[in-house]
Amino acid sequence: MSKVVLFKDDNEQLFWQQWKTFTLRRRAGPKYLQENLEIQLITSSAKSLLYKDKSFVYLMDNQPVACVFLPLETNEEGRITITQNGGYIDAPLFEDESIRKEVFLLIDEIAKEYQVAKIMFTVDPLEADITCNYLQNYSYLDTTILANRIQLDLTGDLLKQYHKRHRRTITAALNTGEFTTFVIDQNNPSLQIHNEYVAFHHKCSGRVTRPEQTFALQFDKLNRGYAVLVGLQYREKHVAYYYFDYLFDKALAYSAADDPDYDHLPLYHILSLKMMEYLQAKGVRYVDFGQPMSPSPQFDYYPDLKQRNIAFFKQGLPGTLVSQFRGVKYLSQECFAHDIENFKNNYSQTIFDEALSNL
Repeated sequence: MSKVVLFKDDNEQLFWQQWKTFTLRRRAGPKYLQENLEIQLITSSAKSLLYKDKSFVYLMDNQPVACVFLPLETNEEGRITITQNGGYIDAPLFEDESIRKEVFLLIDEIAKEYQVAKIMFTVDPLEADITCNYLQNYSYLDTTILANRIQLDLTGDLLKQYHKRHRRTITAALNTGEFTTFVIDQNNPSLQIHNEYVAFHHKCSGRVTRPEQTFALQFDKLNRGYAVLVGLQYREKHVAYYYFDYLFDKALAYSAADDPDYDHLPLYHILSLKMMEYLQAKGVRYVDFGQPMSPSPQFDYYPDLKQRNIAFFKQGLPGTLVSQFRGVKYLSQECFAHDIENFKNNYSQTIFDEALSNL
């Protein structure tokens, strides 16, 4: 049995061919689309973090059996880390457990070669068949947080599945007759509408948050049928947008933007319902609205008040709380000590602030 490790930096064209072959066979979610990985690399490079891309496809008898996205970055202390923009990388995809073991041995070898200080992986919560944090089997510290996985009933009334506080808000808003929604997808692509979303993204952020090329790749996904943009109109003015990626039966909330002059309105209540109705009609079964979702701080997760409010909003959506398995593997004592100090400062400060606010 022949075994080959095909690195992206050795033959990029063949790498992507094999990557797509395996992810299609595996029916992987949209996080593993080529465009999304390229967006992450472009963003990392723009922040002067990216050191080297060691992504690879593992082949047995010329057939891909595992895919590993593996950017190496330089952190603020000058250490090399296997991270994505300083955070978690979507975990490898593999054929079975025996392949998984070989893949993680290869990752450790790469980490040793480049004197990596830490490795961070997160398991896609849309992988519903993964029910435990297998990263612990490879000496990763468990840093799991909560996610909300929505399982769409392909024939049910979605509004009834919302929490009653959201149902009331949506019904009241729609009954005014002042809100309408519209959908931009592969069938009616509009660069003008996409550019308006980009302008809102910059306006509500107060700055340009990422390179223009990443927004162009988003529009490419829409043109290829992997993304959809839902817009909200209030009194005949466009006020908010929500981008979702979807592939096979899985969908991911990718990016949202609104005109901050209208953020007092229930923009995302209405947009989320319209989006899920669209995905339901496309046969999507599982939806992930992404982080922040966990409402409280824990190791390596320190949501501020705004993020906790977003988490509270998402808990009113249909779906159930599930574990988003995550893990960190430390290969440097200094790096571990730094993160422990960060945990002590961030976690304790959040808890004490909340305690004082309740007095």
